Amino acid sequence: MTQNDLDQAPEPVFRRQRPPPAFNVPGIVLGLICVYIAVHAIRMFLLSPLDDSFVLVDFAFIPGCYQAVAEFCAYQRPGAGLWTPLTYSFLHGDWMHLGVNSVWLLAFGTPVARRLGAVRFLLFSGCGAVAGAAVFYLLNPEIVAPVIGASGVVSALMGGACRFAFGGAGGTMSPAIQAYLPVVSIREALSNRTVLIFVAVFFGTNLLIGSAAGGFLGGGTVAWEAHLGGFAFGFLLFSVFDRRARPRTA
Repeated sequence: MTQNDLDQAPEPVFRRQRPPPAFNVPGIVLGLICVYIAVHAIRMFLLSPLDDSFVLVDFAFIPGCYQAVAEFCAYQRPGAGLWTPLTYSFLHGDWMHLGVNSVWLLAFGTPVARRLGAVRFLLFSGCGAVAGAAVFYLLNPEIVAPVIGASGVVSALMGGACRFAFGGAGGTMSPAIQAYLPVVSIREALSNRTVLIFVAVFFGTNLLIGSAAGGFLGGGTVAWEAHLGGFAFGFLLFSVFDRRARPRTA
């Protein structure tokens, strides 16, 4: 190739890339938050205190109602025990409670939803809520105060994110990579220093809250048992919901 050929060679064309959007949240995550907001707004602005109390009886998770240890459990709709382990996650104590859960849902729901897709994300989140309610019931079978809030869902998303969202060197992977990397095993996740610290802080904080506050959310304290149940479910069973195809072995 002569110097003349070099001079006449076309200049490389660089495609202009669009800057990443300021907010890149999956629609299913935003939709779920909007449902939470709508439910709370209806309770706060459209229902009377008496009507709202019936909503809590019918849709909050109340462990003691499975044994009918409280008189008000007689007013619960027939079969409510079948759906309240899920529907409690759509109810919140106040706007602060709703806001905190929404922020955490944005943070951890975004990477999980990108990876699982809308349907699996909803199934995973719903099962996380049920797991949180189950653990709470096992530890507090006779409590009659209503358990409400999406913290069990958020905790499940945190646990699920620990299985793929952290880099092997101890940092977090970029969102574009997270959706395609294979899910790591439980053993591999716990060998990651970042994951190990995150899990230790999560469980330590919730146990500290439990020893100090003693209980459930709905009376002003924190349902730490539901947090632990949701997180354990998400961490241990995330691979069951992972839609990424497993590599074939010869």
